[in-house]
Amino acid sequence: MAGDWVKMRCSLSTDPKVASIARVVGAAGGEELASLSRSSLRLLVIGGLHAVWAAANEHASAGLMKGMLPEDLDDIAGLAGLGAAMVEVGWAVETSRGIMLPNFTEWNRPADDRTNAERQKRHRERVKTAEIPEGNGTATGRNGTVTRYVTDSNGVIVTTEKRREEKRDTHTHTSGERRGETGEPPAEPGWALDEWTRFAASWNATERAEPWRHLTPPDGWADLAAAPGWLQRAREALDILPSRRFFDRPLPVTRFFEYIDRIRAGEFADPKEPRSGRAVAVAGKAPRRGNL
Repeated sequence: MAGDWVKMRCSLSTDPKVASIARVVGAAGGEELASLSRSSLRLLVIGGLHAVWAAANEHASAGLMKGMLPEDLDDIAGLAGLGAAMVEVGWAVETSRGIMLPNFTEWNRPADDRTNAERQKRHRERVKTAEIPEGNGTATGRNGTVTRYVTDSNGVIVTTEKRREEKRDTHTHTSGERRGETGEPPAEPGWALDEWTRFAASWNATERAEPWRHLTPPDGWADLAAAPGWLQRAREALDILPSRRFFDRPLPVTRFFEYIDRIRAGEFADPKEPRSGRAVAVAGKAPRRGNL
């Protein structure tokens, strides 16, 4: 689509992760890249990253490039070893469904999102202009005002009647959104549901994560998401989760919320130790190890 773009930081050439990727690409490139300086290799890698992110912007869904492998990223960029190096530095995650680019949708609008946004924009424009229907009818304005039009045989409006239409509150509220009652400016309505939609897409594409199949977020999501820095910590823990071998079964999302800081701290890296012998149940008490 004409005019599409991806965001890339001005300081990318000095990012340590770019330098790390450049070393891998330089070693994999053999004699063809042996004569390039380190700065030239970094610039070459930035061009390869642009190609990968541009492809993701066109084909990824919620940051997931379905069916892709690290070597497919090499083909897109034209640089051997780039895909594996992106996985190594955390800019890509290899999952059973394809390559996930963490936090990609925070800064870019993939094709799926653009299609939905354009559809919503057209709808808003129709509502805003409130096109008058032929004959007698109604039109809904942007502020929820419903106008009833009565026209004569020539199509000329002869009477109008306006009323306000009640709107159902469908988004998840938090105490922060109700701050207007205390005199403070209210938060933007619906933000918690938007954040959940983005998080759930990444969650369902992550290994060792039990898919969330409900239409609504789990209880308490809005309050967790509103806590300063919590969303960033949750995303960092989610990036690490596939490597946590202690979880031999998919982890429920609500249990994940309890362990994000422990996962970030490096716990659960080793496999769960098998139990020896038969556990003895004590009345009124759970087993010592119990469930997570």
